[in-house]
Amino acid sequence: MNTIYKQLPFIKGFSIAVTFSIILLFIRITKVESNFFLFLVWNLFLACVPYGITTILSFSKIHKNRFLFGVGFIFWLAFLPNAPYILTDLQHIRLSTLHSVWFDVLLILSFAINGLIVGFASLRTMQELLQKHFSRKTTYFITHLTLLLCGFGIYMGRILRWNSWDLLQNPMDILGDIFQRVIFPIEHINTWAFTIGFGGFLIITYHLIHHYRKENN
Repeated sequence: MNTIYKQLPFIKGFSIAVTFSIILLFIRITKVESNFFLFLVWNLFLACVPYGITTILSFSKIHKNRFLFGVGFIFWLAFLPNAPYILTDLQHIRLSTLHSVWFDVLLILSFAINGLIVGFASLRTMQELLQKHFSRKTTYFITHLTLLLCGFGIYMGRILRWNSWDLLQNPMDILGDIFQRVIFPIEHINTWAFTIGFGGFLIITYHLIHHYRKENN
């Protein structure tokens, strides 16, 4: 229960932020008479899945069990890219009209920032859990590698159109795409440029937020 109580302030604040995003979406649907951006709700739900996983893993009986923690970590890692993925939904702005474009920017950014925040909150919790199993240095390495893998995951989702569920439904096809890019990196230079670009952005942003939080504590 202490785990839940500790996270209540964040959950309350995040709920308010999500409500604001939903209100914006409702206003757009009403004014433009189009439900095109409803997919943002699903994308934000997927972004919240990693937070739910780390909340469950935070219970001592679970994270002390190395097998359960390992399985949970794999599922968490598979879903984590969904959190920053919403940033790429800004590409849909090109479909907006002149009259709705700035409202659409606000709408998508509100969902994207919520996704980024809940993803970072999940990563922070996972970082604390990893420190109970590994040294601080190893934990930092895993954290940075995870953020780079998020960049790769965003590429797999946005460019190759894979999603987290496909890891269970089409694992061999996904592995084939990954191996091609690992074995022939020069032929897939755009993949690694995308991965490093988004991964670097996530690392910098995560550290800035962590530094700000540390300073205020």
